Amino acid sequence: MTSHKANFAPASLAAHHVFNQLGLSQHGISTVVMTTLDGQEIAIYDPGQKFNAIRLSAMTSSLIAIARSVGKEVDFDGCDRLMLETPAGKIIFRPVGNQYPYLLCVVVNRDAILGHTIWTVDKIVSNFIQRISMDQ
Repeated sequence: MTSHKANFAPASLAAHHVFNQLGLSQHGISTVVMTTLDGQEIAIYDPGQKFNAIRLSAMTSSLIAIARSVGKEVDFDGCDRLMLETPAGKIIFRPVGNQYPYLLCVVVNRDAILGHTIWTVDKIVSNFIQRISMDQ
């Protein structure tokens, strides 16, 4: 298992770099998990240690797969973003992109401004792609 995890080292380093670079807590973001398409944790930002990265990774993978299946039923292609809203906050799920087989799960508090949060999520993805492209 350790050697399998080692294959994700460049993605993990790139994700942690981006998480540290963006000052996520300033944007109302409490937790970010980067995962593979099949739900293996790549990296987590969770300074409050509130969540289990393994479970969030697995759920992210499952929810994106369900969203893509629903989209196919109505002739939509893919899933750009999935959002769960609750009184306590929001969870945004986002695929990184076709060339990069990773998914992102972002947990934000209820005071976060949705437009700014979506911009930040997209910035995490674009910075991650830029960083991992440099490292390859």
